[in-house]
Amino acid sequence: MRLSVHRTSVAALVALALLCLFAAWQSRHLAEIRRSGMPEAYVGYTSDTPPALNFVMVGLGGFRGIVSEILWFRVNTLQEEGRFMELVQLSDWITMLDPHAAEAWAYNAWNLAYNISVLMIRPEDRMRWVENGIALLRDEGLRFNPREARLYRELAWLYQNKIGDNLDSAHVTYKLALAETMAPLVREDGTLNDTTENRLRLAALKLDADRMLALEKRFGRLDWRIAETHAAYWADQGLTFATGTERLMCLRGVYQPLMLSLLRGRFTGVLARRQWGASGNPTVAVATADLIAQTCREFPSRNMSYVHSRYLVMAIAALSKSGLNDEAHALYDRLLPTLSPDAKKPTFDDVLKGWEPPYDGS
Repeated sequence: MRLSVHRTSVAALVALALLCLFAAWQSRHLAEIRRSGMPEAYVGYTSDTPPALNFVMVGLGGFRGIVSEILWFRVNTLQEEGRFMELVQLSDWITMLDPHAAEAWAYNAWNLAYNISVLMIRPEDRMRWVENGIALLRDEGLRFNPREARLYRELAWLYQNKIGDNLDSAHVTYKLALAETMAPLVREDGTLNDTTENRLRLAALKLDADRMLALEKRFGRLDWRIAETHAAYWADQGLTFATGTERLMCLRGVYQPLMLSLLRGRFTGVLARRQWGASGNPTVAVATADLIAQTCREFPSRNMSYVHSRYLVMAIAALSKSGLNDEAHALYDRLLPTLSPDAKKPTFDDVLKGWEPPYDGS
C-alpha cells in the first residue's frame, strides 16, 4: 500500500515537473512568435505586467478573451461603486489581455479624461489626466488598432467635448495648454508652418503634416491652436476606415467641430498673459456646407436635412457679418432648395434677422 502511494506521489511530481518544463518552453516559443510575427510595437508590451497576469496572458493562450470578459464584469462593479482610481489599473490589464478590443481602449481613455480628472482639485492636475486619456488613445490604442475608426472618433470627441467645450471648470487650462503646444508650429493665423523641424515635432505628437495641409486646403485656414481643429483632424482620419453607421458618426465628428469653428475657430488670446480668447473662422463656412450636404446624400433623413438647413442659416449670418456677402448669397441660394416645397421661403434679410428653418419631426 505504501509503495503504491509512493509511486503515485512520484508520478505526480514527475507530471508537475513536465508541466513546468512545457510551460517554460511554451513561454519561450510564444515570445519567439511575437518577435517574428507581431508588429514591432507589440514586443515587450507586457514587460511591466505583474507576474501573475503575465502567466495568465502567456499560459492561457486563447482563453485570454475569457479572462478579459471576467475583468469586464469587475469593471462594471467598480463603475457602479464609483471606484474610478481602481478602474485605471483594471482597464489597463484588459487592454493588455486583448489589445485589439477597441471598447477597452475607449473606456479606459474616457475614465481617465472624465472620471479621474474631475476628482482633482487643481486645474493643472485635471489637465494631466485629460492629457493621459488622449495619449492613451493616440499613442497606444491606435498603435494596436490603426484601422479602428471608432478610436479616431473617440479621440476627436475628447478634443471637441473635453477641451473645446466649457463643461469642465478647468476648460480654459486645457485650451491654453493646447494653444501653447501648437503655437511654435503655426503661423500668426494658426495655419501650419510647414518646415522640416516642425514636421519632426508634429510627428512626436502623432500629427501628420501632409494630412494637416490637406485639411487646410479642403476646409480653409484652420487654426491648429483650437481644439475643434484637432477634433476634425482625428475624425477625418477615422473616415478612412469607417463603414456603415460608424462612417456617419465619423462624418459628424468632422462637420460638428467645423460648425463650431465657424463661431469660435480662431485663437485670439494672449498666451504670454495666459488669456484665452476665440473668434469665428468664416473661411470654413462653404467647405463645411459641402461636407454636410455630402452627409445628407449618403445618409438621408429628416434630421440631417434639418442640420443642413440650420447650418446654412448660421453660415449665411456669419459670412454676412464678416463682410463676405457674395459667399453669403451663394449659401442662401443653396438654402432654399433644402426647405420643403410648401414652406414659406425666407428672404435673405429674413435669414439675417434670425429666421430659423422649421423642424418637422423625426
